[in-house]
Amino acid sequence: MALYGMDVESGRRLSEEFARTSDRLLALSGSLTPLITGAPWKGDDGKRFTEEWVGYRRQLLGTAHALAAASNAVKQNVEEQVAASRRLEASAAPQATGGPSIFDQLIESGADAAEDLWDTAGEVTDAVGDTVSNTWHYVQDIAPLPIRNILDAQGNVFSQTGNVAEMGWRWLTSGEPPSITELVSNSVLLAASFENLKQATFTLGFSNPHLFDDGRPVAGDPLPVGVGNPEDTDDNGRTQTPVPSTISAILSTTDAAYSDPGMPGTPDTGVRITTVEKPGQPPAYIISIPGTTRWEPDGAANPTDLTGNLELAGGNLSTAAEAVRLAMEQAGIPEGAPVMLSGHSQGGMIAAALASDSGFTDRFNVTNVVTFGSPVDSTPIPPSIDVLALQHDGDPVPQVDLGDATAWPDGTISASQDNGATIVTMPNPDVDPGFAGIEYHHANRYVDSVSQQEAGGPIAQYSQQQSTQRFLTSDASQVTSTVSNISRKQ
Repeated sequence: MALYGMDVESGRRLSEEFARTSDRLLALSGSLTPLITGAPWKGDDGKRFTEEWVGYRRQLLGTAHALAAASNAVKQNVEEQVAASRRLEASAAPQATGGPSIFDQLIESGADAAEDLWDTAGEVTDAVGDTVSNTWHYVQDIAPLPIRNILDAQGNVFSQTGNVAEMGWRWLTSGEPPSITELVSNSVLLAASFENLKQATFTLGFSNPHLFDDGRPVAGDPLPVGVGNPEDTDDNGRTQTPVPSTISAILSTTDAAYSDPGMPGTPDTGVRITTVEKPGQPPAYIISIPGTTRWEPDGAANPTDLTGNLELAGGNLSTAAEAVRLAMEQAGIPEGAPVMLSGHSQGGMIAAALASDSGFTDRFNVTNVVTFGSPVDSTPIPPSIDVLALQHDGDPVPQVDLGDATAWPDGTISASQDNGATIVTMPNPDVDPGFAGIEYHHANRYVDSVSQQEAGGPIAQYSQQQSTQRFLTSDASQVTSTVSNISRKQ
């Protein structure tokens, strides 16, 4: 095909180089931050340099985003050049017979225009929604406490009403009613939001119990964590992140994250991000998310509580899940880098919810999800993501979603799995089961069980998959780790 104007191949190579450089700068920003903030440099000079690094990092990120924008601009010009060359060729060539009719061309043009209009409308709607939300939160933050309590209660009612409406919309568009777990969870959350509004109104805003109020997400800066034996602690007193050489080692990192709440820099709860850099390969990132670390439904700062469980069980993206996303962005994980989400109990629900959220997967290249002791049957994770769901035979927690049991209008009840996860049910550990088998649920029990099972069978098959191999290494020099506080703001 003859070309006019730009050398298309050179343009493609330029676009790819811009994108690669952008990814390298993002990765560099993410790896340098924990080293600088965690460097043993005391005194005014060290403090000043650490504060100045925030500005340098912002410039680095700005350059990376500018390069990414340049890459997209060059790519768009390449596409326009190819289209222009084809039009010129078509006009120069003899007219062939039997091509699309004028009517077909008009239909195709109309469909393209409608698709463009729909995409533009979606972008405008998102922008308007973000602006309204940010304005609402700004007014809420600067208002006196009584007014802030009333605004917060009203906002919670709007949010929970929206979740119920979204649940109904999924029913209309898919033809499948909400699961029983979704109905119960969203009903409790909606009723609690009205109770909060009632108490805030009756007390003229001087009281808001924040009952089942999930608030807004907050994430702290990444802090360095030592890599080594998970039974040892690093120089900062944290449990070390194990080298991710096996699936059980990946589970062990999530188990180690349970020791982070209450530590300096992670007062609420923490999410660990392990970076694996193999020679000749782009960095791969393992996100380790612990489960419930607080059970009170009072909307306190720790978002991995009973409220978070209900939000996720209702098919909503909880504040804890949104905070994990913020932590990943602040860690500088570049677009396109392989990401594995690993979580125990509520952490597994967060991992599954993020993997099923198109906005999240548009930003992060999630290739793998590993959950243990988590109810994830109802989560529609795309088939392109390799999912391993581990559960003990007697652990009651993976069953709380009732196997995605759904009540239909005619009175029948069906149960099905809404994703293609590889579910591995393992024998119960040799311990006292406790109430309803809850002792089988502990994360460390799963680490032990998987270490005994992973030499063969489905766990070994999963670990040998090409997508999984990106995250596994026995070389500690290829591994770095950080932890970020995640919390909730009312």
